[in-house]
Amino acid sequence: MINGNVDEFLDNLWVGEEVIFIYNGKKYFAQGYTRNDNVSVHEVQLWEPEEKLVWQKEGGDASERMSAFQKEPLFDGKTFWEVEKEIEWVDD
Repeated sequence: MINGNVDEFLDNLWVGEEVIFIYNGKKYFAQGYTRNDNVSVHEVQLWEPEEKLVWQKEGGDASERMSAFQKEPLFDGKTFWEVEKEIEWVDD
């Protein structure tokens, strides 16, 4: 991971903190939160060059959601671990 520690990045996302990162020239925003109906959610949004929700996992516990995030081919058909060394953690 560029500009950060991958374990710290995942720990921050695990507890729901907002993280902003760039992969392959695209800016992403990831976060976890609890909805009004007490369902926990983790999601990843693409911010630039366009805005759209690219992944969302609802319910279960944080470990299940984080495992799903790490296994989902969200980044040009690749998983988080396949592109981790190319991800730049930014703090906007």
